[in-house]
Amino acid sequence: QAQAQKAARLSESTRRNPCLQLVRAMMGMMSWMSCTSCVQSVEGEIQIKDSDARTVADVHAQGPLPRDPTKKATAQAADGSTPCSFADIGEATSPPSDQNCQDENQNCQEVDEPADAIRAPEVRAQLSDKDLAAVKALEVELGQADGDAVRAALVPGEALESCLMRFLGASNMKPRPAAKALRTMLAWRATAKPDELASRCAGDVAGCPEELLDQYMPTWHQGFDKKGRPVIFSHYGKFRFGPVLEAGVTVEKILQLHMRNSERTARLCGEQSSKLGHDISNALIIMDTQGWDSNNLKSKGAFEWARGIAKSDTEYYPERMGQLFIINAPSSVNYFYRAVSWAFSEKARNQIQIFAGREQWEPALLELVDASQLSPEYGGSAPSPDVSM
Repeated sequence: QAQAQKAARLSESTRRNPCLQLVRAMMGMMSWMSCTSCVQSVEGEIQIKDSDARTVADVHAQGPLPRDPTKKATAQAADGSTPCSFADIGEATSPPSDQNCQDENQNCQEVDEPADAIRAPEVRAQLSDKDLAAVKALEVELGQADGDAVRAALVPGEALESCLMRFLGASNMKPRPAAKALRTMLAWRATAKPDELASRCAGDVAGCPEELLDQYMPTWHQGFDKKGRPVIFSHYGKFRFGPVLEAGVTVEKILQLHMRNSERTARLCGEQSSKLGHDISNALIIMDTQGWDSNNLKSKGAFEWARGIAKSDTEYYPERMGQLFIINAPSSVNYFYRAVSWAFSEKARNQIQIFAGREQWEPALLELVDASQLSPEYGGSAPSPDVSM
């Protein structure tokens, strides 16, 4: 009863405070998160919990990962410029111009390569007896046809067992709900075609100049953490929905852009799994909220976007977000999270870290990510990317 009264008071305060409304939407996006590796703050220190003792703490000692010769090559334009490609994500290269994306002969398409160029690691032998039994039960539940369809939908480098474990984890390890969720995902992929979205430039997907997205919705890949997971930055403090919507970009297009980025992140996980020889199934997400503009709250599109992201990440990319760091957070974010965190599972709470000033988040971030992988703005020595993912 006391919790119910507390929830009622919280709901009323949220209704009256538009800033907290957006924070609530953001927290809704976080609540589904789950992974095997968690970071927990204990008396100002960072504890790393990992069910897999095989870390890659010094894999990146020589700086950002070099281009992998097994990555897909990209077609080159007639003028010598290179269209945007998944292989170039996170290498601090200048984003391709919108004109390049629209040229008739080079719509950001990748050159075909043998299917076995990026091999998935052996995952089944690494599963516990309990997890292996759940995977086998899910395979039976799916049947041959749907099982083959799931296998065909895997990103390069992703093991079938890794995919099945993600959907099982999101379904409380119950095979029947997991099979239903996988079939929902397959039906969505057949119509949304995220693999095609991933091969297109951000400006091409959104239908606007690339510079507009870099200015008002910057999201980028910035190296890998010490476990080998992709590090994805979103500078929410610079997000401005008004100018983007006024430029004719619809909420549907913005959500397609998120799906494109999610698919590219999944591909990064697959590439890392192949390169490191063990499963990398999720990413470290850094959400920078410095400079957040409350005028975003006046846009209905912002809330449609938040709901759409929550649906996409929950239904189509479950457990792809391994950990979330919210940095440079205004006091309202911290206040609201503390007020609602009791409603989250302990597992979810362990995956979310909120930091105010740089003196708080920089040591914690460097505990997880080597300085060679981060740009100077975030305490590292790597070149600053040109934003576009």
